[in-house]
Amino acid sequence: MAPFNGDSRPREPFMACVDPPFPYRIPDAGLRQPPDLLALTDLKWVMSAYVGRIDIQRLLSDSAYARRCLDEARATPSELVQRLAARVLSPLI
Repeated sequence: MAPFNGDSRPREPFMACVDPPFPYRIPDAGLRQPPDLLALTDLKWVMSAYVGRIDIQRLLSDSAYARRCLDEARATPSELVQRLAARVLSPLI
């Protein structure tokens, strides 16, 4: 690798931050597998037509909140919302 500013030491290649700072860190909620963040984001936007804002960070750290969101999803008339919520939120409860 090329020296940096006349320094003879090789530069380390740039690496993305492995453990981003709060609020982007996903808490360890004792899950068997990492949460599907894309599916959680999909659920957030699909449910927004029926309920208020969904806080993904809180979903990952508060099982009572996840249970309440699942109950709200089951109460919607949308089968898509109901199925997606059951698949995505059940592991968080």
